[in-house]
Amino acid sequence: MTRVLVVGDIAVDVLVAPHVPPVPGADVKARIRTLAGGAGANTAAWLAHLGVPVTLVARVGNDPAGAAAVADLAAAGVTTAVAVDPVLPTATVVALLSDGDRTLLSDRGAAAALVPADLPPLDGVRHVHVSGYVLLDPSSRPAGLAAIAAARAGGATVSVDPQVAPALDGTFLQLVRDVDLLLPNAAELDALGGLDTVLAVVGAVAWTDGPRGASWADARGRWTVPAPPAEVVDATGAGDAFDAGLLSAWLAGAGPEDALRAGCAAGAQAVVRPGARP
Repeated sequence: MTRVLVVGDIAVDVLVAPHVPPVPGADVKARIRTLAGGAGANTAAWLAHLGVPVTLVARVGNDPAGAAAVADLAAAGVTTAVAVDPVLPTATVVALLSDGDRTLLSDRGAAAALVPADLPPLDGVRHVHVSGYVLLDPSSRPAGLAAIAAARAGGATVSVDPQVAPALDGTFLQLVRDVDLLLPNAAELDALGGLDTVLAVVGAVAWTDGPRGASWADARGRWTVPAPPAEVVDATGAGDAFDAGLLSAWLAGAGPEDALRAGCAAGAQAVVRPGARP
């Protein structure tokens, strides 16, 4: 099976589900759980779950949270190439959950300090997947661009998940010019200027649209598949799971429709339980 290198964040997810809508100044009861997270780490964990040999490149703090996160990934079958930051803490994301939706409050911490020197050699790597969080943050952007450049130099294919619609504009498209596959959701695709604008820059686009399913477009045409039925408990990590499912199928030779179905199936598995990992 193709070996995949994922470049992204390791984080601690704090899931907060208030019993009633929060009111400023009030003490609101809530169900609060702390779980492993980070977009890059989630995708890597799902890839490993699906049987794809995968290495995660990331940066954590010199703290118990970082050590535990790396141990969790290793137990899940992910090979880790993780740098330990001597100053900054492991990234933390607070997810406020409401009716299956979520609002994220993020502190990237050590993840924002990822540098090109943290990247391992790409020997044996056939595909590189880069988290948009790495490229959107000016401090970690050089590491993401270095990973893309190294993949091209070594003949590996490249995918990028933009991941943050409000932060996207035409500048982001210049960062991902000529990548093989962009993996946005519908809102991110709109923020980037729409399908025609994006296809002028990248080789193919596979995007999710919630319960309406997912689509693939490239120079050959366009394909759409429906989303499987799922009762949404927590949408955190659904896009990361979709990425892994689609990549696992596509890299094994599947065409657009089958790759989309595999992505949607993984995404459906992710939303029916709390947390972002399989």
